[in-house]
Amino acid sequence: MVMVWITYLQLLLNGILRQRRSSLIISCSVSTDNTPTCFVSNMSEGRFHIQNVAGDIEIDGERFGGDITEPVANNHEQSFQRPLADGESLELGTFKDLLDRVVAAQHGDMTSDPLQKYGKIDFYITIVGIHGASRKAVAARRGFRLHLEDGSLKASGLLRHTQQYRWGPKRRRIVEQNQVIN
Repeated sequence: MVMVWITYLQLLLNGILRQRRSSLIISCSVSTDNTPTCFVSNMSEGRFHIQNVAGDIEIDGERFGGDITEPVANNHEQSFQRPLADGESLELGTFKDLLDRVVAAQHGDMTSDPLQKYGKIDFYITIVGIHGASRKAVAARRGFRLHLEDGSLKASGLLRHTQQYRWGPKRRRIVEQNQVIN
């Protein structure tokens, strides 16, 4: 009888933990005109409210980053700050558009087209938000290698999975870094 109750308690605890655990997937697909597009999917049970989207460009060990949540120029009309229902996806746009948003957020600190200058760069997307009724912000990050091939932009993931930051000092550091708008 004790084993039955322990098993029941374990199943109940696992169900509660699964409901409270955020899980975002940041991925790449190819649009109809053969350009790589970035999207984020909420694979958690419950809503996830996106607070910040940040882009970081890494070139030769040097990192340039910017908040790309809100539009920074006239040609960037879409804000990414919104809730996502469980199972819902949000297309962030083409990697070229996201790259342009990061360059515009840099206020002239880097070249206007780093891909043309360097040929390949590592591009990291970080999503910070609130999952469900929690008051604690969590984060997800994934890196992509962007390079030019026969004059067209190609993207591939640096890792097969999206890194989730739900607790600990690394989560706090990422959340604090992305609360300040550049």
